[in-house]
Amino acid sequence: MSSQSQGTTAAARGRDGAGGWDADAMRARLAEMARQDPRCERFGAERHRYRLSPPRAAADVDAFEARYGIPLPRDYRDFLTQVGESGAGPGYGLFPLEGLCYGPPDEDEDDDGWAADDEKAQDRQPGVLTTPFPLTAAWRPGPRERYEQAALVTGSLAIAEMGCGEFVRIVVTGQDVGRIWFADQVWPAMTPGPYFREWYLSWLESDAPRRP
Repeated sequence: MSSQSQGTTAAARGRDGAGGWDADAMRARLAEMARQDPRCERFGAERHRYRLSPPRAAADVDAFEARYGIPLPRDYRDFLTQVGESGAGPGYGLFPLEGLCYGPPDEDEDDDGWAADDEKAQDRQPGVLTTPFPLTAAWRPGPRERYEQAALVTGSLAIAEMGCGEFVRIVVTGQDVGRIWFADQVWPAMTPGPYFREWYLSWLESDAPRRP
């Protein structure tokens, strides 16, 4: 990464202790990433194109929390209200808190957006988000164990898609609130990751490899 990039993302990290985000520094880094990848050849970039939507109003986030009976993890909530609600991020980018994950599908596009919207809708079924997340360690099914996704993802919110049936989730209820988990539906597995801030900034700071 260039020294300019390091300075930009260091500024974004500079408010960790205060629980805030430097939105200007982060958007400057996204603009730099877009200049470095004008054809959007990095994985997922053709979807989000290094663009973030405007931040979500705090009152809207308050209403979401009241509707589903959960407080959002602080770093994630602050990101929504200070930086942007959706768009540029790991994988195909961040889902909006409300509405379609990728906007109305084009006739020529595949149906990946529908799968993401279904995942998002399942999270918002009554009681799902208020039931504690059940896992504390990586999980794979045993030889005779069935993969029951609904029971494994309670207390977590799908916030991004990595493709091929893998979704990124953030724990909102239970142990390790704010931790990222990777839920693979094709090769059933649940894998823990870092907390939201580290997960997002590690992507922002990386010069991501291009697709083969």
